[in-house]
Amino acid sequence: MFFHAHPDDEAIFTGGTIAALATQGHHVVVVVATGGEGGTPVDGTASLGRHRAAETRAACAHLGVARVEFLGYRDSGIAAPGEPLAVDSFALADVETAARRLAAILADERAGALVHDDEGGIYGHADHLAVHRIGRRAAELAGIATVYEATVDREYLHFVETHLVSLAALSLPEPAPTGVPTVLLTTTIDVTAHLATKRAAMAAHASQIPPDSAVLGLDPATFAAVYGYEWYVRTGPPGLLDRLAM
Repeated sequence: MFFHAHPDDEAIFTGGTIAALATQGHHVVVVVATGGEGGTPVDGTASLGRHRAAETRAACAHLGVARVEFLGYRDSGIAAPGEPLAVDSFALADVETAARRLAAILADERAGALVHDDEGGIYGHADHLAVHRIGRRAAELAGIATVYEATVDREYLHFVETHLVSLAALSLPEPAPTGVPTVLLTTTIDVTAHLATKRAAMAAHASQIPPDSAVLGLDPATFAAVYGYEWYVRTGPPGLLDRLAM
């Protein structure tokens, strides 16, 4: 099971891994915490959350996901320093309540492993930090021994074209370091064999990654250099993702 904060996170950070697992016949579930209402609005769309949910289902169809669930929390957005978050924002969600909801899905699916964001929320967004807190607690409640924290290799990204996570980090009022140093990674997966699928899943989120975006305009070699690897920090015994690792 993959637990993400917003629509499109599943494609950007873990799309190649999901596609690899699905290709091997594994049952993959994606749970998204929010509707992504804090994203770029779409003209003529009454509900951005519903629009982005449809995009997520289309992306997950490309990736081979068996089940997609939305917890229905509000996207916390990016608040200015000193500006309070909306009271129903995911970042303010009660950890125990949200974790029990996620744990119920884990139990229903008899999941063998859970993927959630790293301790720093990959790039420091409040909703990604909440995914870490709630995912960690849900794994405890459901008795999931193997947990992978989705992240990026901070050092590797210095040597390639700009990654979407770097742009996201710059959008925060107080940018935080992205990902983790190379030495802390436990699991690096080469997903170049599934790049066409990953790119199609990213493109399905057209409201946030439009066809004329810089990322979709990258030549194949550069796209592979930036998005051809996915990174994790594992706790617990080795699991399926380790079998995909380099």
